Amino acid sequence: MAEGHVDVKRYQIISLLYIVFICFSVINIKMSVLDSNIWTIKSFQSLIKEELKKVEISNQVVQDNLDTLNTLPKAQGYLKVSSRLAKSYQVVDGVIKYVDDEFKKNKTTLLKQFNSRNLIEEILRTPKGIAVIEKDLFELSDFIKKAPYKLTSFPSLDSVIPIMPQVTSIKGKVDEWDYYMFMHKPSAISYMQLERIKLLITKQQLLYQEAALSEIGYEPTYFSKGNPKLYILKELVKEYKPEQILADDEKAVAKTDEIYDELFKSIINSLHTENIFVGLNTTFITDFKFAMGKDFSLEVVPQTKITQVGNDYKITFSKTGEYLLKFYDLRSEIKKLLFDKKIVVNPLPDPLVRVKGDNLNTYNISVKDLLAAERLEANLEINNLKYFPGRINSFKVVKIHNGKEEESINNYGELFQSTTQKVLGSLKKNDLIIFDNINMSLIDGSTRTSPPIIYKITD
Repeated sequence: MAEGHVDVKRYQIISLLYIVFICFSVINIKMSVLDSNIWTIKSFQSLIKEELKKVEISNQVVQDNLDTLNTLPKAQGYLKVSSRLAKSYQVVDGVIKYVDDEFKKNKTTLLKQFNSRNLIEEILRTPKGIAVIEKDLFELSDFIKKAPYKLTSFPSLDSVIPIMPQVTSIKGKVDEWDYYMFMHKPSAISYMQLERIKLLITKQQLLYQEAALSEIGYEPTYFSKGNPKLYILKELVKEYKPEQILADDEKAVAKTDEIYDELFKSIINSLHTENIFVGLNTTFITDFKFAMGKDFSLEVVPQTKITQVGNDYKITFSKTGEYLLKFYDLRSEIKKLLFDKKIVVNPLPDPLVRVKGDNLNTYNISVKDLLAAERLEANLEINNLKYFPGRINSFKVVKIHNGKEEESINNYGELFQSTTQKVLGSLKKNDLIIFDNINMSLIDGSTRTSPPIIYKITD
């Protein structure tokens, strides 16, 4: 009997170990997936080197034209953001070097550690690790959001790096930022995220520098002294004569007197052609003292209506795409083309939707705060826009109790209707409330939807 009892226990233990083995085999990440991250890291590192070369050239052009750039508020604003991004680059680069040094101290390498998470997690948990990047990224995001001029025609950092205290995964799980991005992951994944953030910051820095330089007429180009043709955005623009090509010790300053003409300078200083969006009444010339129809004229191709308000000029584009601005000098008997400029009219980005009110920016919320909110609100974080160019049509309110959907209703308009308020008032501690299927109409004629808003009730 005793021997039979031992055999039963033995088989139970073997069965349990087999089940554990099966579980680990299911949740284990394929080695090929982790191995491919090493190549992703190498790709990011290669791209960073190329972007840094462009940043270095851009820095030189900025220094050569710094006096002129400092007279233009928009250029100054872009350069301040670029400088702040350069600081963040140093922060991320410092953490990567710190991880590399710690690997060396432990007599190992990333290649040896790529499938292990213990050492890199231990390194990243130190005060010199993720805490440094997290603090800097959140400060950087806040700095860019508060900047007077933004490059909304390009993806923002927040749209490619989840910069928020808590991140909700695709499956609805909520994790702290550091855990979601780095913790409990193999070295190949955590290290790849570091290099990815470094690359994105470098690219953003270059874009802001190029935006500042575009305020004085510079555009990203391909140029060769051996083939004196200038290419801008894949379009052959101008062929230069050999005597027009700058020598190595010359700065990029115009050699003709036309650049110093007061009308020309006034247009350059007053013109704002970045971040133009379809459907919005945009002020594109500000504080301009010359008289339209007397000193100068302006044509827009395709034709678009221009309105004057004091010394400002406003324009509304009904369609996205490329437009051409043509400025003419009328001060002499002959109508003279001063210059033309291509601009791009962008589609409106997706709005951000939130529950209006205080204490509503976290995952956890009280019923009292939720009922006091009264509505959803949408906004577009572009050009310091003071109003929302559209409306919220409808949304769905879903109540989750004990892990099951207990109630759902449709709300029409942004205000919480009586049926919605009734659902909100019935919420209990640990219930989930979801605002889903948020449907909006924008001034450009498009219809948009917003990601769901999820709250967990605290009382």
